Amino acid sequence: MSGALFSETDLRAALAHWPDSAPDLEGKGTTSGLMDRLRQCLRDLLRQSGTATFLDLIALLRHWLLAQARGGEAPWLEVPLTPPWPSSQVWNDHGFEVADLGTCAQIRPHYPRLPWLGEQHDLFDDAFNGIEARLPTRLPSDPPLRSLLGLPTYTGPGQREAVRALMHLPADTTLIANLPTGSGKSLLAQLPPLAASQGTLTLVIVPTVALAIDQGRRMAELFKKRDPQWTDRPLSFHSGLSIEERSSVFQALRRGEQRVLFTSPEAATGSLRSLLVDCAREGRISHVVIDEAHLVVTWGSGFRPAFQLLPALIASLRQARGPDAPQPIRVVLASATLTPHTVTSLQSQFSGSMGHCVVSGIFLRPEPRYAMKPLASPNTRVRRVLEVVLKAPRPFILYVTRPDEAEEWLRHLSEAGLGRVAAFTGETPAQQRQLLMALWDTNALDGMVATSAFGLGVDKNDVRAVIHATLPESLDRFYQEVGRSGRDGLASASLLLYTEQDVEQARDMAGPTLIGNDLGYERWVAMLDDPARPITADGEIWVNLNRLRAGLSSQGKSNRIWNLRTLNLMATAGLIEITGLSARAPDGATSNDDQEYTDAQVTFASVRIRHPNHRDVLVFDERMNAARDGLLQAAGDAFTLMYRAAQAQIEISQALIQLYGLALPNHWGPVTAFCGGCSQHWGDRRMPVRQLKPFVARIDRFSPRLEETPELQSLPREQANLAFIATADLARTCADSRSSLAMLLQKVRPHSLWIPHSASDSLIDSIITQLIAVRSDTFVDRFDPRDPTALRGGSAEVRFLLWLEPMITPEAAAALRTSPSALTVVFIHTQLPDPSRPDRPWSSVVAHADEDTVLRKLIA
Repeated sequence: MSGALFSETDLRAALAHWPDSAPDLEGKGTTSGLMDRLRQCLRDLLRQSGTATFLDLIALLRHWLLAQARGGEAPWLEVPLTPPWPSSQVWNDHGFEVADLGTCAQIRPHYPRLPWLGEQHDLFDDAFNGIEARLPTRLPSDPPLRSLLGLPTYTGPGQREAVRALMHLPADTTLIANLPTGSGKSLLAQLPPLAASQGTLTLVIVPTVALAIDQGRRMAELFKKRDPQWTDRPLSFHSGLSIEERSSVFQALRRGEQRVLFTSPEAATGSLRSLLVDCAREGRISHVVIDEAHLVVTWGSGFRPAFQLLPALIASLRQARGPDAPQPIRVVLASATLTPHTVTSLQSQFSGSMGHCVVSGIFLRPEPRYAMKPLASPNTRVRRVLEVVLKAPRPFILYVTRPDEAEEWLRHLSEAGLGRVAAFTGETPAQQRQLLMALWDTNALDGMVATSAFGLGVDKNDVRAVIHATLPESLDRFYQEVGRSGRDGLASASLLLYTEQDVEQARDMAGPTLIGNDLGYERWVAMLDDPARPITADGEIWVNLNRLRAGLSSQGKSNRIWNLRTLNLMATAGLIEITGLSARAPDGATSNDDQEYTDAQVTFASVRIRHPNHRDVLVFDERMNAARDGLLQAAGDAFTLMYRAAQAQIEISQALIQLYGLALPNHWGPVTAFCGGCSQHWGDRRMPVRQLKPFVARIDRFSPRLEETPELQSLPREQANLAFIATADLARTCADSRSSLAMLLQKVRPHSLWIPHSASDSLIDSIITQLIAVRSDTFVDRFDPRDPTALRGGSAEVRFLLWLEPMITPEAAAALRTSPSALTVVFIHTQLPDPSRPDRPWSSVVAHADEDTVLRKLIA
């Protein structure tokens, strides 16, 4: 080998030395994911082990050689021709130029073409060439992020405002963080346990076991970085833990030693539930973070019904919090794909006593190049998909709708000669899922045939192609699945191939299967009148999903599913809340089965009544009609957008803007548009790569802090929430670590420090250094002095503002006076002109304190 990493030299040597190539293929690492795939494929072919085939190798070598070409001619590569290696004709048939040298050949690939796509025949070129599609949008980080995580920058304005909201919103305000994939939502789970004192818990609910394990591992690394003496312990809770590990988590929770726990909805609402309620009752839960929160709405009605139990769990934890608890539980709902319907649903299900706050910083992904093609028949689709898969860059995901379709497509790919592929669906057993995830993560698979169950918690950043061999039932599902590609910021390809039969299937699936009012009422009464257990002291009722409505005589899976659908719609209608699900008869004991389950596996459900007139037929009908209409309207809109985009009736980025733009009565969150290429402007797809800076609204309310700041009580006030401090040398005051500003920043801990854009970077760095030294949670905001609207501030906010400009306009002065902030302390130069009478200093007419006076009082 040429070195510790498997490189181009090693690859060429392995091919030249074949079949004596074992030493060349035993690298400890590789220079890229693509090189790792090549090494593993060649190694398995040499050993005649594993599933790799020479067709897999052909696709990988094409990708590797074209990645070096970057739009020009690919380099030549020498390969053996001796059996079992492909012949010159085979290489030629797969789009390679071949120079036959007898026992070996020189090959180089042409860029593959899909002529039936017309102008988009070169769909894969940008992905092969590794075109950079996105420039990172970095912002300087604030003192809390630097002191807790050592990060010098944010990924963008959305992450910054979400972190501010996490730290400064009123505690019982539910934060809904709507941030694009790759924007660092994980910080919202990592910061609370790092900032919290011993004895408080941050509960993080994630959709998959793999994600819980991965997040727990990353959190452990952060703890060790801050404290080298930190002792390893389980930070994730799942069914794969040993009895001893589960016991250690239980004990740590009881003793208040578990600072963070990553787990699934099934575990949080199952074996952990009663213990979590106890922790809340003792005031030891500070934060609950739900990742991929949109699944509460989209998955909770069928697949993974435990998601629908999360609102009741949060309500139970909030209600259990004792009067001596230091503060309410902060709830964070994080997602990258929130539609208006989803946001409205989450707001109604999770809002705390202080309501909710949406932080939205969405931009459309610039990496995918989109192509969509209707096909005449299923047979044509099979031919086209096989052609595409053989030519596509690696790795790829082939999405279908149903599990049986995934198995059928896997068979097609295997029969075509591909071996490094597998299938992943909602019916894949949990143990098999973990194995497939491991193979995917370690580059042992080049392709995955999947339903929508594959993708969540799959943080693979180099997926180059997503192929849909069906029409998804919603644009939301389509965009989420396309979003599995290009996470490294390099170009990827999205190809949608569908038939008229797929359109009908998608239309049928788009409309959720909902119970009617009459049958739903009969089912509800049958379950309620014959409960599985007597009602508990806290109003919980366990019902048996095997109960039969009038007119039925046969129990079975279908009957149970319809009963659960009835309860789900009733919960959406606000008639009940579902608090628990179980496959076994409830006996009062805590369940230890924390594995994922579907609605078909549930036999018992616990509910609480939310509407006192749930038995009134008129109330029942009115509530159920409203809930049903909302669900059907949202599903119909999502399908219509998908169909119109597939038919090129609407450009894809415009469809996505319609889908994800938030224009709600209580929040406006526009989507920053971008399209890396589609049929409607294919010639413009190589638009200039740019930073995508979405509009992100600053939070408009803050946790009260004034009563904690006696140092401010003696300041003269121009009005109740406005004070001035005048200094003869404002620049020195800002830079001096012993000035009144520095001492007030240390003692008061304002929510924010406002500095004009004209301030030098060195001055800002100096102030931030001072804030980090005292572990301040103050955010540093830059403002434009010429824009009065930028000076408004938020309700209950305590802020310091440095007016470094030589003048202040009457409009800016008025903005300071009309701010809703709890207190604004403005530092001004003693000679700053009066905005109304520039011939005199403002300090001569406004109530203020001079710096020396403030210093004396602070030191006294």
